[in-house]
Amino acid sequence: MGRLITLSISAQIVVAAFSPYLQIIFRNKGYSHSLCGVLLALCQFAAIIIPLLISSISDKTGKTKSFLLLCSLVSLVTAIPFLLSNNIVVVVIASFILNGVFWSINPLCDGFINRALTHDTSRYGTIRAMGTLSYVCTLVLFAFIKFPNENSNSSILLAMIICILLFIIVLLTTKENSSSERKEKENQVFSISWFSKSFYIFMGIVALTRVGQAVVEKLLSSYMIEELNLGGYFLIFVALGALCEFFCMIFFSRLKRNKKITSWSMLLISAIGLTVRLLLYLIPSIYTFIIAQMLHGLTFGVLHVAATGYAADNVAPEHYDLAMTLYWSLATNLPEMLGAFAGGFVIEAFGYPMLFLSYSIFPLVACILCLTNKKHFK
Repeated sequence: MGRLITLSISAQIVVAAFSPYLQIIFRNKGYSHSLCGVLLALCQFAAIIIPLLISSISDKTGKTKSFLLLCSLVSLVTAIPFLLSNNIVVVVIASFILNGVFWSINPLCDGFINRALTHDTSRYGTIRAMGTLSYVCTLVLFAFIKFPNENSNSSILLAMIICILLFIIVLLTTKENSSSERKEKENQVFSISWFSKSFYIFMGIVALTRVGQAVVEKLLSSYMIEELNLGGYFLIFVALGALCEFFCMIFFSRLKRNKKITSWSMLLISAIGLTVRLLLYLIPSIYTFIIAQMLHGLTFGVLHVAATGYAADNVAPEHYDLAMTLYWSLATNLPEMLGAFAGGFVIEAFGYPMLFLSYSIFPLVACILCLTNKKHFK
Protein backbone atom coordinates (compact mmCIF):
# COMPACT_ATOMS: atom_id res chain seq x y z
CA MET A 1 0.00 0.00 0.00
CA GLY A 2 2.95 2.30 0.66
CA ARG A 3 4.02 2.17 -2.99
CA LEU A 4 0.49 3.01 -4.11
CA ILE A 5 0.39 6.01 -1.77
CA THR A 6 3.73 7.19 -3.18
CA LEU A 7 2.37 6.81 -6.71
CA SER A 8 -0.75 8.83 -5.86
CA ILE A 9 1.39 11.51 -4.19
CA SER A 10 3.71 11.88 -7.18
CA ALA A 11 0.79 11.97 -9.63
CA GLN A 12 -0.91 14.82 -7.75
CA ILE A 13 2.36 16.76 -7.53
CA VAL A 14 2.39 16.71 -11.33
CA VAL A 15 -1.20 17.98 -11.40
CA ALA A 16 -0.24 20.83 -9.03
CA ALA A 17 2.49 21.94 -11.44
CA PHE A 18 0.08 22.26 -14.37
CA SER A 19 -3.63 22.38 -13.57
CA PRO A 20 -3.82 25.73 -11.66
CA TYR A 21 -1.81 27.47 -14.37
CA LEU A 22 -3.65 26.42 -17.55
CA GLN A 23 -5.80 29.53 -17.92
CA ILE A 24 -2.87 31.70 -16.78
CA ILE A 25 -0.57 30.18 -19.43
CA PHE A 26 -2.93 31.41 -22.13
CA ARG A 27 -3.33 34.82 -20.47
CA ASN A 28 0.48 35.12 -20.34
CA LYS A 29 0.45 34.79 -24.13
CA GLY A 30 -1.83 37.84 -24.31
CA TYR A 31 -5.01 35.99 -25.27
CA SER A 32 -8.47 37.45 -24.50
CA HIS A 33 -10.93 35.77 -22.10
CA SER A 34 -13.05 34.55 -25.02
CA LEU A 35 -10.04 33.03 -26.83
CA CYS A 36 -8.92 31.49 -23.54
CA GLY A 37 -12.35 29.93 -23.21
CA VAL A 38 -12.11 28.43 -26.69
CA LEU A 39 -8.61 27.06 -26.05
CA LEU A 40 -9.61 25.70 -22.64
CA ALA A 41 -12.52 23.94 -24.34
CA LEU A 42 -10.08 22.48 -26.89
CA CYS A 43 -7.91 21.21 -24.03
CA GLN A 44 -10.94 19.61 -22.41
CA PHE A 45 -12.00 18.05 -25.71
CA ALA A 46 -8.56 16.44 -25.98
CA ALA A 47 -8.94 15.27 -22.36
CA ILE A 48 -12.08 13.43 -23.46
CA ILE A 49 -11.04 11.77 -26.70
CA ILE A 50 -7.45 10.71 -26.06
CA PRO A 51 -7.94 9.21 -22.55
CA LEU A 52 -10.88 7.15 -23.84
CA LEU A 53 -8.71 5.72 -26.59
CA ILE A 54 -5.71 5.11 -24.31
CA SER A 55 -7.74 3.50 -21.52
CA SER A 56 -9.55 1.23 -23.96
CA ILE A 57 -6.24 -0.08 -25.26
CA SER A 58 -4.88 -0.28 -21.71
CA ASP A 59 -7.93 -2.30 -20.63
CA LYS A 60 -7.44 -4.64 -23.57
CA THR A 61 -3.70 -5.20 -23.10
CA GLY A 62 -3.49 -4.99 -19.30
CA LYS A 63 -0.34 -2.82 -19.52
CA THR A 64 -1.47 0.17 -17.47
CA LYS A 65 2.02 0.94 -16.20
CA SER A 66 3.41 1.11 -19.74
CA PHE A 67 0.71 3.53 -20.79
CA LEU A 68 1.31 5.68 -17.71
CA LEU A 69 4.98 5.89 -18.65
CA LEU A 70 4.14 6.72 -22.27
CA CYS A 71 1.72 9.47 -21.25
CA SER A 72 4.30 10.97 -18.91
CA LEU A 73 7.01 11.07 -21.56
CA VAL A 74 4.73 12.55 -24.23
CA SER A 75 3.55 15.17 -21.72
CA LEU A 76 7.15 16.07 -21.01
CA VAL A 77 7.95 16.59 -24.70
CA THR A 78 4.80 18.45 -25.77
CA ALA A 79 4.87 20.81 -22.78
CA ILE A 80 7.82 22.63 -24.34
CA PRO A 81 6.10 23.98 -27.49
CA PHE A 82 2.82 24.40 -25.59
CA LEU A 83 4.29 26.84 -23.06
CA LEU A 84 7.03 28.53 -25.08
CA SER A 85 5.63 28.92 -28.60
CA ASN A 86 3.78 32.08 -29.69
CA ASN A 87 2.60 30.52 -32.95
CA ILE A 88 -1.13 29.94 -32.55
CA VAL A 89 -1.08 26.84 -34.80
CA VAL A 90 1.71 25.25 -32.73
CA VAL A 91 -0.10 26.18 -29.51
CA VAL A 92 -3.34 24.58 -30.71
CA ILE A 93 -1.65 21.33 -31.78
CA ALA A 94 0.48 21.13 -28.63
CA SER A 95 -2.57 21.97 -26.47
CA PHE A 96 -4.50 19.06 -27.93
CA ILE A 97 -1.73 16.47 -27.58
CA LEU A 98 -0.47 17.60 -24.16
CA ASN A 99 -3.87 17.82 -22.50
CA GLY A 100 -5.00 14.54 -24.02
CA VAL A 101 -2.08 12.49 -22.72
CA PHE A 102 -1.62 14.46 -19.49
CA TRP A 103 -5.21 13.92 -18.39
CA SER A 104 -4.94 10.22 -19.20
CA ILE A 105 -2.65 9.87 -16.19
CA ASN A 106 -5.34 10.36 -13.52
CA PRO A 107 -7.81 7.70 -14.72
CA LEU A 108 -5.00 5.24 -15.45
CA CYS A 109 -3.66 5.78 -11.92
CA ASP A 110 -7.16 5.28 -10.50
CA GLY A 111 -7.53 2.00 -12.36
CA PHE A 112 -4.01 0.90 -11.42
CA ILE A 113 -4.59 1.60 -7.71
CA ASN A 114 -8.12 0.17 -7.51
CA ARG A 115 -7.01 -3.02 -9.22
CA ALA A 116 -4.07 -3.40 -6.86
CA LEU A 117 -6.46 -3.03 -3.90
CA THR A 118 -8.63 -5.87 -5.20
CA HIS A 119 -11.86 -3.88 -5.02
CA ASP A 120 -11.37 -2.38 -1.51
CA THR A 121 -12.72 1.10 -2.29
CA SER A 122 -12.41 2.44 1.26
CA ARG A 123 -8.61 2.07 1.10
CA TYR A 124 -8.60 3.89 -2.24
CA GLY A 125 -10.11 6.96 -0.56
CA THR A 126 -7.22 7.09 1.92
CA ILE A 127 -4.62 6.68 -0.82
CA ARG A 128 -6.21 9.38 -2.98
CA ALA A 129 -6.47 11.67 0.05
CA MET A 130 -2.71 11.38 0.56
CA GLY A 131 -2.30 12.41 -3.05
CA THR A 132 -4.48 15.42 -2.38
CA LEU A 133 -2.35 16.32 0.64
CA SER A 134 0.73 16.31 -1.55
CA TYR A 135 -1.12 18.59 -3.99
CA VAL A 136 -1.81 21.00 -1.13
CA CYS A 137 1.79 20.95 0.10
CA THR A 138 3.10 21.53 -3.42
CA LEU A 139 0.86 24.54 -3.98
CA VAL A 140 1.81 26.07 -0.63
CA LEU A 141 5.48 25.50 -1.35
CA PHE A 142 5.15 27.08 -4.80
CA ALA A 143 3.38 30.11 -3.31
CA PHE A 144 5.97 30.80 -0.64
CA ILE A 145 9.13 30.17 -2.65
CA LYS A 146 7.54 32.08 -5.57
CA PHE A 147 8.35 29.28 -7.98
CA PRO A 148 7.12 28.91 -10.54
CA ASN A 149 6.54 32.57 -11.40
CA GLU A 150 2.90 32.74 -12.51
CA ASN A 151 3.79 35.47 -15.01
CA SER A 152 6.45 33.38 -16.76
CA ASN A 153 5.54 30.38 -18.90
CA SER A 154 9.19 29.25 -18.96
CA SER A 155 9.15 29.10 -15.15
CA ILE A 156 5.93 27.04 -15.21
CA LEU A 157 7.53 24.73 -17.79
CA LEU A 158 10.54 24.10 -15.54
CA ALA A 159 8.25 23.18 -12.64
CA MET A 160 6.34 20.75 -14.89
CA ILE A 161 9.54 19.08 -16.09
CA ILE A 162 10.80 18.54 -12.53
CA CYS A 163 7.49 17.10 -11.31
CA ILE A 164 6.95 14.82 -14.31
CA LEU A 165 10.46 13.39 -13.96
CA LEU A 166 9.73 12.69 -10.30
CA PHE A 167 6.53 10.85 -11.26
CA ILE A 168 8.39 8.76 -13.84
CA ILE A 169 10.97 7.70 -11.25
CA VAL A 170 8.23 6.64 -8.80
CA LEU A 171 6.31 4.82 -11.54
CA LEU A 172 9.37 2.82 -12.59
CA THR A 173 9.79 1.57 -9.01
CA THR A 174 6.11 0.57 -8.59
CA LYS A 175 5.16 -3.03 -9.32
CA GLU A 176 2.09 -3.72 -11.44
CA ASN A 177 -0.30 -6.59 -10.82
CA SER A 178 0.60 -9.48 -13.11
CA SER A 179 -1.58 -10.00 -16.14
CA SER A 180 -2.52 -13.45 -14.83
CA GLU A 181 -4.58 -11.76 -12.13
CA ARG A 182 -6.75 -10.13 -14.77
CA LYS A 183 -9.62 -11.76 -16.57
CA GLU A 184 -9.27 -12.41 -20.26
CA LYS A 185 -10.26 -9.33 -22.24
CA GLU A 186 -13.13 -9.26 -24.69
CA ASN A 187 -12.24 -8.75 -28.33
CA GLN A 188 -14.30 -5.57 -28.50
CA VAL A 189 -12.85 -2.24 -27.39
CA PHE A 190 -16.08 -1.14 -25.70
CA SER A 191 -19.53 -2.52 -25.03
CA ILE A 192 -22.38 -0.58 -23.43
CA SER A 193 -23.36 -3.77 -21.59
CA TRP A 194 -20.19 -3.65 -19.50
CA PHE A 195 -21.85 -1.01 -17.30
CA SER A 196 -25.29 -0.96 -15.68
CA LYS A 197 -28.08 1.54 -16.25
CA SER A 198 -27.55 2.95 -12.76
CA PHE A 199 -23.87 3.55 -13.57
CA TYR A 200 -24.79 5.69 -16.57
CA ILE A 201 -27.42 7.61 -14.58
CA PHE A 202 -24.95 8.22 -11.76
CA MET A 203 -22.28 9.51 -14.14
CA GLY A 204 -24.85 11.64 -15.96
CA ILE A 205 -25.69 13.46 -12.73
CA VAL A 206 -21.99 13.84 -11.97
CA ALA A 207 -21.57 15.39 -15.43
CA LEU A 208 -24.27 17.97 -14.74
CA THR A 209 -22.49 19.14 -11.60
CA ARG A 210 -19.19 19.38 -13.49
CA VAL A 211 -20.60 22.09 -15.77
CA GLY A 212 -20.79 24.28 -12.68
CA GLN A 213 -17.43 23.01 -11.45
CA ALA A 214 -15.87 24.34 -14.68
CA VAL A 215 -15.97 27.78 -13.03
CA VAL A 216 -13.70 26.52 -10.26
CA GLU A 217 -11.41 24.27 -12.27
CA LYS A 218 -10.93 26.37 -15.41
CA LEU A 219 -12.00 29.98 -14.90
CA LEU A 220 -11.21 30.97 -11.31
CA SER A 221 -7.43 31.44 -11.53
CA SER A 222 -7.65 34.66 -13.56
CA TYR A 223 -10.45 35.88 -11.29
CA MET A 224 -8.17 35.55 -8.26
CA ILE A 225 -5.24 37.25 -9.98
CA GLU A 226 -7.04 39.95 -12.00
CA GLU A 227 -10.09 40.70 -9.83
CA LEU A 228 -8.96 39.86 -6.29
CA ASN A 229 -5.34 40.94 -6.98
CA LEU A 230 -3.89 37.95 -5.14
CA GLY A 231 -0.88 37.54 -7.43
CA GLY A 232 1.13 34.37 -6.85
CA TYR A 233 -0.66 33.88 -3.54
CA PHE A 234 -3.73 32.69 -5.44
CA LEU A 235 -2.17 29.24 -4.97
CA ILE A 236 -2.79 29.50 -1.22
CA PHE A 237 -6.52 29.72 -1.88
CA VAL A 238 -6.36 26.79 -4.30
CA ALA A 239 -4.43 24.88 -1.63
CA LEU A 240 -7.05 25.77 0.99
CA GLY A 241 -9.71 24.09 -1.12
CA ALA A 242 -7.51 21.05 -1.68
CA LEU A 243 -6.75 20.80 2.05
CA CYS A 244 -10.48 20.66 2.80
CA GLU A 245 -10.73 18.07 0.03
CA PHE A 246 -8.14 15.96 1.87
CA PHE A 247 -10.07 15.95 5.15
CA CYS A 248 -13.39 15.29 3.40
CA MET A 249 -11.94 12.34 1.49
CA ILE A 250 -10.64 10.79 4.70
CA PHE A 251 -13.85 11.42 6.63
CA PHE A 252 -16.32 10.30 3.97
CA SER A 253 -14.21 7.27 3.00
CA ARG A 254 -14.41 6.17 6.62
CA LEU A 255 -18.16 6.69 6.67
CA LYS A 256 -18.48 4.64 3.49
CA ARG A 257 -16.28 1.87 4.89
CA ASN A 258 -18.52 1.70 7.97
CA LYS A 259 -21.59 1.68 5.71
CA LYS A 260 -22.94 4.89 7.25
CA ILE A 261 -23.22 6.70 3.92
CA THR A 262 -23.81 5.70 0.31
CA SER A 263 -22.33 6.96 -2.93
CA TRP A 264 -25.73 8.44 -3.79
CA SER A 265 -25.82 10.45 -0.56
CA MET A 266 -22.32 11.79 -1.22
CA LEU A 267 -23.31 12.81 -4.75
CA LEU A 268 -26.29 14.75 -3.37
CA ILE A 269 -24.16 16.45 -0.70
CA SER A 270 -21.63 17.46 -3.33
CA ALA A 271 -24.27 18.95 -5.63
CA ILE A 272 -25.74 20.99 -2.77
CA GLY A 273 -22.27 22.17 -1.79
CA LEU A 274 -21.45 23.32 -5.32
CA THR A 275 -24.69 25.27 -5.60
CA VAL A 276 -23.91 27.11 -2.36
CA ARG A 277 -20.27 27.63 -3.36
CA LEU A 278 -21.07 29.35 -6.65
CA LEU A 279 -23.65 31.60 -4.99
CA LEU A 280 -21.13 32.59 -2.29
CA TYR A 281 -18.80 33.91 -5.00
CA LEU A 282 -21.44 36.56 -5.71
CA ILE A 283 -20.74 38.22 -2.35
CA PRO A 284 -17.79 40.64 -2.82
CA SER A 285 -15.89 39.70 0.32
CA ILE A 286 -12.60 37.86 0.82
CA TYR A 287 -14.15 36.09 3.82
CA THR A 288 -17.02 34.60 1.84
CA PHE A 289 -14.50 33.72 -0.86
CA ILE A 290 -12.52 31.75 1.73
CA ILE A 291 -15.67 29.92 2.84
CA ALA A 292 -16.49 29.15 -0.78
CA GLN A 293 -13.00 27.74 -1.34
CA MET A 294 -13.36 25.52 1.72
CA LEU A 295 -16.44 23.96 0.13
CA HIS A 296 -14.10 22.36 -2.40
CA GLY A 297 -13.96 19.47 0.04
CA LEU A 298 -17.58 18.75 -0.83
CA THR A 299 -17.66 19.88 -4.46
CA PHE A 300 -14.70 17.74 -5.54
CA GLY A 301 -13.41 15.60 -2.67
CA VAL A 302 -16.71 14.00 -1.67
CA LEU A 303 -17.87 13.67 -5.26
CA HIS A 304 -14.62 11.96 -6.29
CA VAL A 305 -14.93 9.42 -3.47
CA ALA A 306 -18.56 8.86 -4.46
CA ALA A 307 -17.88 8.41 -8.19
CA THR A 308 -14.79 6.19 -7.89
CA GLY A 309 -16.41 4.20 -5.09
CA TYR A 310 -19.61 3.67 -7.06
CA ALA A 311 -17.63 2.57 -10.12
CA ALA A 312 -15.41 0.18 -8.15
CA ASP A 313 -18.46 -1.35 -6.44
CA ASN A 314 -20.40 -1.84 -9.67
CA VAL A 315 -17.84 -2.46 -12.42
CA ALA A 316 -15.84 -5.64 -13.12
CA PRO A 317 -12.12 -5.26 -12.27
CA GLU A 318 -11.04 -5.80 -15.88
CA HIS A 319 -12.94 -2.65 -16.86
CA TYR A 320 -11.61 -0.32 -14.15
CA ASP A 321 -9.42 1.65 -16.55
CA LEU A 322 -12.33 2.31 -18.89
CA ALA A 323 -14.81 3.03 -16.08
CA MET A 324 -12.44 5.59 -14.55
CA THR A 325 -11.86 7.16 -17.94
CA LEU A 326 -15.61 7.38 -18.62
CA TYR A 327 -15.84 9.22 -15.30
CA TRP A 328 -12.94 11.55 -16.08
CA SER A 329 -13.62 12.04 -19.79
CA LEU A 330 -17.39 12.04 -20.23
CA ALA A 331 -18.61 12.88 -16.73
CA THR A 332 -15.90 15.43 -15.90
CA ASN A 333 -13.91 16.75 -18.87
CA LEU A 334 -16.78 16.94 -21.39
CA PRO A 335 -19.06 19.09 -19.19
CA GLU A 336 -16.09 21.17 -18.05
CA MET A 337 -15.19 21.69 -21.70
CA LEU A 338 -18.67 23.03 -22.44
CA GLY A 339 -18.60 25.13 -19.28
CA ALA A 340 -15.18 26.62 -20.05
CA PHE A 341 -16.09 27.34 -23.69
CA ALA A 342 -19.25 29.27 -22.82
CA GLY A 343 -17.76 30.74 -19.64
CA GLY A 344 -15.10 32.77 -21.44
CA PHE A 345 -17.79 34.55 -23.45
CA VAL A 346 -19.98 35.06 -20.37
CA ILE A 347 -17.08 36.73 -18.53
CA GLU A 348 -16.27 38.98 -21.48
CA ALA A 349 -19.89 40.01 -22.06
CA PHE A 350 -21.39 40.12 -18.55
CA GLY A 351 -18.57 39.71 -16.03
CA TYR A 352 -17.85 37.18 -13.32
CA PRO A 353 -21.04 37.73 -11.22
CA MET A 354 -23.23 36.51 -14.08
CA LEU A 355 -20.89 33.54 -14.55
CA PHE A 356 -21.29 32.48 -10.92
CA LEU A 357 -25.07 33.00 -10.88
CA SER A 358 -25.86 31.25 -14.17
CA TYR A 359 -23.61 28.26 -13.53
CA SER A 360 -25.15 27.59 -10.11
CA ILE A 361 -28.24 26.34 -11.95
CA PHE A 362 -26.49 23.15 -13.10
CA PRO A 363 -25.68 21.65 -9.68
CA LEU A 364 -29.13 22.72 -8.50
CA VAL A 365 -30.72 20.64 -11.27
CA ALA A 366 -28.34 17.80 -10.33
CA CYS A 367 -29.75 17.89 -6.78
CA ILE A 368 -33.26 17.45 -8.17
CA LEU A 369 -32.18 14.55 -10.39
CA CYS A 370 -30.44 12.88 -7.45
CA LEU A 371 -33.68 12.93 -5.47
CA THR A 372 -35.87 11.76 -8.33
CA ASN A 373 -33.52 8.89 -9.25
CA LYS A 374 -32.76 7.65 -5.74
CA LYS A 375 -34.39 4.28 -6.46
CA HIS A 376 -31.64 3.41 -8.97
CA PHE A 377 -28.92 3.60 -6.32
CA LYS A 378 -30.31 1.44 -3.51
